[in-house]
Amino acid sequence: MSCLADPRIEALQEHADANGELSFPAGPDCFRINLRDENIELWQETFEQIISPANLLLACADNEGDLFDTTLTWVVGSAIRGTSIGSATEAQQLLKAMGLSNEVAQIAIEHCPGLGENLVWAFYLERQGGLIATPVSSFQA
Repeated sequence: MSCLADPRIEALQEHADANGELSFPAGPDCFRINLRDENIELWQETFEQIISPANLLLACADNEGDLFDTTLTWVVGSAIRGTSIGSATEAQQLLKAMGLSNEVAQIAIEHCPGLGENLVWAFYLERQGGLIATPVSSFQA
């Protein structure tokens, strides 16, 4: 059972591999959803430290300025920034502005239920550049 008791996440976990991940090819790139409890718990701890309202966490290269002016990066050494988005389409536009291909951004929004609605998601890159998403928290919209 997930530390994030949400039926949408539980449905994803039913299809996860032995490592607790789902992988989706996106052209030459890959998009993964990390559903391991320990990873969700780490992101939940980070989310609790975010002061402003947010339903999206991003590992950014820069801690200041507009999100559209920074790039997504891996977690180690990154600036974790929270923001509120109103729809999955808004998330897709932001991910593309942060350096992801249209194909990766599209696959991400298709496979992250509740994105831009009532489920908080964290997005970051793996060291090889692939996009990873982790569900963080659900809330009443």
